[in-house]
Amino acid sequence: MSVDIKERSIALIAGNAEALNAIRDEGTAIAIWERSTPPGLSALNLDGIFDVRFTADVEKLSTTLDDALDDAGHERGDARNILHKDVLALANRFAKVMRSEFVEVRLEHVTTNACRKFHADYVTARLITTYLGQGTQWLDGDDAADCDCGDPHNIQQMRAGDVALFKGRLWSQDTPAIHRSPPIEGTGEERLMLVINPVQRSRAV
Repeated sequence: MSVDIKERSIALIAGNAEALNAIRDEGTAIAIWERSTPPGLSALNLDGIFDVRFTADVEKLSTTLDDALDDAGHERGDARNILHKDVLALANRFAKVMRSEFVEVRLEHVTTNACRKFHADYVTARLITTYLGQGTQWLDGDDAADCDCGDPHNIQQMRAGDVALFKGRLWSQDTPAIHRSPPIEGTGEERLMLVINPVQRSRAV
């Protein structure tokens, strides 16, 4: 008699922000906080905006983020205020989990197949959330052990609004999170994605 053996998940998924703390557990490569997209963000105008990328002291993040959103062409208004508030809250939570005083923030408008191949990041850990459009895809079970698995069958996908911490190769060479951006090139779809990385003090500007 054959017995089906259920693949062990490398993710901890819960409907509260405390789920993100699980990234520090040895057996967890992905910690996901399931939540809805902050109300009001659908009103964001993505026409003509540029990507945001900067490194900042968490204590000065609010002002730095506000200036960066100006430079990137984000129109002032309720939707931008909601975006600013959420990015700030997530950056502070991430910095607390990672015990980092500095963070790198990237807010990217994606219309192509950026990072279309499954891969692991060369960071300790990375926060990712998608505000608009399809969420990030990731591998679970046996597929998560090999990003060159060819034809993975256990592809999972975050929803817009979900917040994930992905463990990188600098934290774990054996069980980093394997993920990719969903392929959208040529479909007319677009995404607004937030990425936050921890930064050592000597690298901050």
